[in-house]
Amino acid sequence: MKNSVLLLSFLLIVSCKKSVPSEEKKTDSVIVSEQSENTLPLDSANSKINKDTLQSLRVKSDDHLNEKTGEITKLIDGEKLPSTLECEFTDKIQKVVVRITNYKKDQLKADIIPENNNMNIRFNQIKTPDGKYDGPFGREISYKISGKGEVWLIIGKNLMAEGDNVGRFSVRIE
Repeated sequence: MKNSVLLLSFLLIVSCKKSVPSEEKKTDSVIVSEQSENTLPLDSANSKINKDTLQSLRVKSDDHLNEKTGEITKLIDGEKLPSTLECEFTDKIQKVVVRITNYKKDQLKADIIPENNNMNIRFNQIKTPDGKYDGPFGREISYKISGKGEVWLIIGKNLMAEGDNVGRFSVRIE
């Protein structure tokens, strides 16, 4: 009798367990906003990016587009400021890194001006010449810069808000 009860309870437990089919398994996606220069690049084998969308971007000769991450890098000489950049996000997960070389001023001011006010975009981070990162910020930034050298402005989606992730925008840097 004991054996039959044990056998019956074992069969009941095994039959109640339902395995999840592979198409129902969900994985969380993590977006890394910045990587330091000392880290290894992410494994992009699992990331799904529409390459046709990325190829439709207008990339100037002084711009660099990383098709795997959707990151656009723009180089500006700090001696040619003030300047206005025209940018466009055509995919939901993209960012622009504005690298300002030869920056010698002690105060940086910049504004993001989207064509659509509902666009979900902001200055995510700033990297100062001493290698420190700060942020996040909003659509406007006024930041005291200590030292001279290269300053980075990282522009991307605001993960704490909703709105359109694609569209055209301008970045005014002084």
